[in-house]
Amino acid sequence: MSIAINNQFAISRSHHSAKRVTARTYRRRRVVVALAFLTFALALSFILPNTSAAAEQGEVASVVTQKYIVALTGDTFWSIAQRVDPYGNITLLVDQLVIINGGTVTPGQKILLP
Repeated sequence: MSIAINNQFAISRSHHSAKRVTARTYRRRRVVVALAFLTFALALSFILPNTSAAAEQGEVASVVTQKYIVALTGDTFWSIAQRVDPYGNITLLVDQLVIINGGTVTPGQKILLP
């Protein structure tokens, strides 16, 4: 393909003087791409939360914070609920205690608290 300017000069685009790419240039390009990828991966690791560690911490926390009361002679779920939360909704607490611990209370039983 040629372009004529004033019919005196012809510029040929097909004979464009392309620089030869050396092995050094390829290595440099590979290093730049690798650094860009590592930078992206590092930035992504700081942005995204570590969900596996968060799950493990939550699991450990639930085991450690689980509380219970030892039932005494004559205790009922109602009396235990009044002891645990005297100013709260006793009916709701009794329902939760029954669901967690079953329907009966025996002396010496560990009553898990919600």
